[in-house]
Amino acid sequence: MPRLLLAGGGDAEDSQQLDTLLVQLTAGGSMLYLPIALALQQRSYESCYHWIRAVFFPARIDSITMWTDVSQKTVADVESFAAIYIGGGNTFKLLNDFRHTGFDHVLLHFIERGGIVYGGSAGAIIFGKDIMTASSLDSNDVGLQDTAGFDLVHGCSVWCHYHERDDPKIMAYIEQYQHPVIALSERTGLFVKDDMMQATGFEPVIVFERQRRVAFPPTSPVTISES
Repeated sequence: MPRLLLAGGGDAEDSQQLDTLLVQLTAGGSMLYLPIALALQQRSYESCYHWIRAVFFPARIDSITMWTDVSQKTVADVESFAAIYIGGGNTFKLLNDFRHTGFDHVLLHFIERGGIVYGGSAGAIIFGKDIMTASSLDSNDVGLQDTAGFDLVHGCSVWCHYHERDDPKIMAYIEQYQHPVIALSERTGLFVKDDMMQATGFEPVIVFERQRRVAFPPTSPVTISES
C-alpha cells in the first residue's frame, strides 16, 4: 500500500514539515534521489545533489544516492533504499522517462513493498490520476500521448504550485476530465498512507470536486466525497 509524501513545489523552507516527516519515516535509512525531471540547462545534477544533501544531511539522512539515468535499474537495485525522492522539473519528461525505461514498474513495485516515495512538484503530479494538471506550467516537448498518472491519490489528479487564481483552470480541468483535483500550494504537502490522506505544511490542501471546493488545514484528514 502506498506511503507517499507529495510537496507543492516550494523551497526547503516551504516544505520543512513534510521533509521532517520524511526523516521520521525513513528512521535513519538510506534515500535515493532522482532529479531527472529537470533539464540540464535549468540546473546541473551536481548542484542538485549539493542541494539535497544540504536539506537532509543535517536532518540525519546520511546516505543519499543520486541517479541521473534509470534506464538499467531494476527492482533489486532499489531494495536497499528506505525512500525515493523524486524532484521537480518537467512532468511530461519525467513520466515519459519512467515509462520508456521501465522504471515505472520498478517504482510501483517499490511502493507495493512498503517503500516511501517523496514527490516534489512534477514528482508529486505523476502519482495523480492524470498529469494534464501540469499543462499550464510544463510543455509537452517529449510528445507524451498517454498522460495517465499512477493514480495512487484516491482517484484525484494533483495540482502543484497552486494559487487561488488557478481556480477557474482547475474547474475547467474537472469539467473535461471528470475527476477531482487536489491542489497544493508551495507551502503545502500531502501525506498519503493506505486509505488515509493528511494535510501537512503551512497552508491548507484544497480539494476541488464538481460541486465543491474544500480547504483542509494542516494536520487534518483530507477526504474526497465523489466516488
